[in-house]
Amino acid sequence: MMPGPSRWLETFRTPRLRPEFKFRLDDGTPVQVRPLQPEDAQRLRAGFEQMSQLARRRRFLADVKDLTDNQIAEFTRLDPIDRAAWGCMNRERPREPGVGVARYQRINGDRRSADVAITVLEEYQGRGAGMLLHACLHLTAHRASIRRFYYDMLRDNQRFIGQIKALGGTFEGRAENIERWSLPVYHRARDVPDTTSIGRRFSEIMLKLGRPPAA
Repeated sequence: MMPGPSRWLETFRTPRLRPEFKFRLDDGTPVQVRPLQPEDAQRLRAGFEQMSQLARRRRFLADVKDLTDNQIAEFTRLDPIDRAAWGCMNRERPREPGVGVARYQRINGDRRSADVAITVLEEYQGRGAGMLLHACLHLTAHRASIRRFYYDMLRDNQRFIGQIKALGGTFEGRAENIERWSLPVYHRARDVPDTTSIGRRFSEIMLKLGRPPAA
């Protein structure tokens, strides 16, 4: 079925993210979405404590047992140009650390590229939280003139590698058990490959980000 005229036009528009907004995950879970702030340091520590060793290894590409104060400071001292991070929390369970975090950091010597890392607590995986935060990163990066994202992933992280492939990712190389992939920075639904269910979901989220309710 072809989309209606107004919806078709929306696919050509670049959504402008609100500073903070409400959203619903695929299963209806209501979340609050906004950039990370220094006062989120304790939530980051608590979320890290809830991660399994496998999840920590996939996020940090090594067996990490603790987050240092310097790491926490790096994760929360951000700017919308070279380093950005978005997080979301369950509005119905505000005492939880959160649902997930996605961040990018511009690559030194390449102003048009950035490295990306995305973490979603295991309880919330498979509900669309990672895709939501990923889309927020794309829109933020595009406004900062970043045009390509890079991802370093363990080879056994086939789920995320499959998502990057489905979104038009390019394999850049491998070092031991770590693969490096890249992806164009998308800023409108029209540009997202829609030949897979993952691509169509990502495109749909970008459309929704153009009209989320304010927090």
